[in-house]
Amino acid sequence: MHNKEIILFLSMPVLAALSSVFIQNKKWLGRIQSIWMLFLFFLGLNLIKNILQSTNITAFNNFLYLDALSGLMIFLITLVGTIASIYSIGYMTNEIEEKIHNLWKLKGYYVLLNAFIFTMLLTVIVNSIGVIWIAIELTTLISAFLVGYYNKEAPVEASWKYIILCTVGIAFAMIGIILGYYAVTHAGGIQELGLNWNYLTTIAYKLDPDLMKIAFIFILIGFGTKAGLAPMHSWLPDAHSEAPTPVSALLSGVLIKCGIYGIIRFAIITNLAIGHLFTSNLILIFGLISIGISIPFILIQKHIKRLFAYSSLENIGIIACGLGFANPIAVFGALFHMINHAMVKSLMFFTAGNLSLKFHSKDMEHIKGSIQLMPISGVILLIGGLALAGSPPFSMFLSEFYILRGGVEGNHWIATALFVLFLVIIFGGLSNHLLQMTLGEVINTKNSPIKILKGEVGRSSILSLVIPLLMVCLLGLWIPGPLFRLLNEATKIITLDRPNSYAFSPNRIDKSL
Repeated sequence: MHNKEIILFLSMPVLAALSSVFIQNKKWLGRIQSIWMLFLFFLGLNLIKNILQSTNITAFNNFLYLDALSGLMIFLITLVGTIASIYSIGYMTNEIEEKIHNLWKLKGYYVLLNAFIFTMLLTVIVNSIGVIWIAIELTTLISAFLVGYYNKEAPVEASWKYIILCTVGIAFAMIGIILGYYAVTHAGGIQELGLNWNYLTTIAYKLDPDLMKIAFIFILIGFGTKAGLAPMHSWLPDAHSEAPTPVSALLSGVLIKCGIYGIIRFAIITNLAIGHLFTSNLILIFGLISIGISIPFILIQKHIKRLFAYSSLENIGIIACGLGFANPIAVFGALFHMINHAMVKSLMFFTAGNLSLKFHSKDMEHIKGSIQLMPISGVILLIGGLALAGSPPFSMFLSEFYILRGGVEGNHWIATALFVLFLVIIFGGLSNHLLQMTLGEVINTKNSPIKILKGEVGRSSILSLVIPLLMVCLLGLWIPGPLFRLLNEATKIITLDRPNSYAFSPNRIDKSL
C-alpha cells in the first residue's frame, strides 16, 4: 500500500512538468502548476500522517525509507514548492513581459522547477547514503539551469560558480561516503547493505572510530558546501540573488536544508559509533563561523536579494549551532528553525520580488517608501523583516530561544555568548535596512524625489504572501499538535544515541517560556 502512495506522491512533479509542455497559455501554465503542487502538498501531509502512525515507512525492498526526519523535509519541500508556484503565476508573467517574450522559455522554467522539486524529494526519502549523494548532486545540476535562467552575464556566472563549488564540495562528501563504506566492510558488515542507512544504524557500534571521524569531516565539508555553511558559502549570495525570485525562495528555504539533512543522516551513524561530542563540536564551530561571517556583509549590503542571501548564511549557522549544542531542546529548536526560516525567507524573497518589479531595481538605495507605494507588500516587508531579525512574538524568536536555552543547559557559555552577540548585531543591521526600504523617501540616481505609481504588482503575488505570513505569526504563539509531534519525533531520531535523551512534552516547552 505504501508503494502506491509514494508512487502517486512522486508522480505529481513529473505530471506537472509534462503538463507544462502542452499548455499554450502562459497564465494557465502557472495556475495548473499551482494545482499540481497543492495535490503534492496534501499527498505529502498524508504520508506524514502515516509516518507518525507507523514510526517509519519502507518501500520498494527497503530502497525508500521515510521517518519523522524525512517527513519534516517533505513538509518543507511541498509547502515552499506550493507557495513558490503560486507566486510564479504573477511574477514570471511580469518577467516574461519585461525580459523574455518566449513561451517556451516559460515552459522550460516550469519543467526545471518540477524536476528541482522532484530531486529534493528524492533526497529525503531514499534509504541509501550513496543515493542521497546522487540526489543532492542532481539538485545542483538542475537548479543551476534555474539560477542561470535569464542567460545574462551575471546569472550565468553565478550558475557556473554554483556548479563548480558545489561539485567540488560534493566530491568531498563522496570521499566521506567511501570511507564509511570501507568502515562497514572492514567491520565485517554486509557489503550489499554498506550504504543502507537503516542497516548502518544497527552496526554502527562496530565501525572503526578513527575512520568514522575522518569520514564525517569529509561529509561535513562536502554537504556543508551544499548547505551554504561558511567558509564554503561563496556560491550562495550569487546564486540566490541572480535566480528568479521563486527559485531564490526554494534555494534558501529548502535546498540548503537538504545539505543539512545529509549531514544529520551521517552524523547519526557517526554518533552511534563514537559518541556525539566530536560531530557536535565540529558542527557548532562551523555554525558560529557562518553567523559571524554573515555580519559585515549584512551590515554593508546594498542589493536586496543579496541581503536576504547573507541572512540565509546567518540562519543556516543558527541551525548548525542548535545541532551543535546537541541536547534535545537545542535540536528541537534547530529543526523548528528550519521551518521558520523557510517561511520567513519565502516571505521576504517574494516581497523583494514585488519591490524589484515595482521599482525596476534591486538596489536598496532606490527602494524607499514601499509602505506608501505598495501598502500590502510594504507592511509585509516590515513584519517579515522583524520576524527575520528574531523579534518576538514571531516564530523565529521562539526557535532561537530554544537553541539559546539548549546552549545554556549544555554549559556552552562562550558559544552561547557569541551566539547572542552575533544575533544582536545582525538585528540592528537588518532593522536599519528594512526601515529605510519601508519608510524612506523615494529618490533617483540624482538624489531627487521621483514618482512611482501606487499599487501592487498582482493578486497572485499577494496571495502567495498570506501562507508564510500566517505561519510566521501563528508558530510564534502556538505549534499545532501534529507539527509538534513531527518535530518531537525527528528530535528523538537525532538524539537517539544519547542515554539521557528525552522527548519533549508541551508542558516542558511551556515552562521553558
